[in-house]
Amino acid sequence: MFSHRMVFLYGFLACATLIGVALGFQYLMDLEPCPLCIMQRVAIMMTGTVLLLAALHNPGQTGRRIYGVLTMLTALVGLGIASRQVWLQHLPEDQVPDCGPGLDYMLEAFPL
Repeated sequence: MFSHRMVFLYGFLACATLIGVALGFQYLMDLEPCPLCIMQRVAIMMTGTVLLLAALHNPGQTGRRIYGVLTMLTALVGLGIASRQVWLQHLPEDQVPDCGPGLDYMLEAFPL
């Protein structure tokens, strides 16, 4: 019914949609992302990149497995970051740690 190439392409489109929604929240609703949000975006972009490469490459059976494992690893990184953020948001108010400095300060204090 669906080719493997189309499945990879739909996965990429889902990742692109997620990034588009995140940018809409940031720029249209003036919501500043925290460092965890930014790291989630990077994980989604990594997953989308792997999926796009797989769609463009149209690999055979072994390649599909390799791309599948890479996709799963990058998606699990994003899941771990998102789980941490949900855990932090559900702590009682007196136990919530500070999010830390903003990204601008971190880039000024700790340049790449």
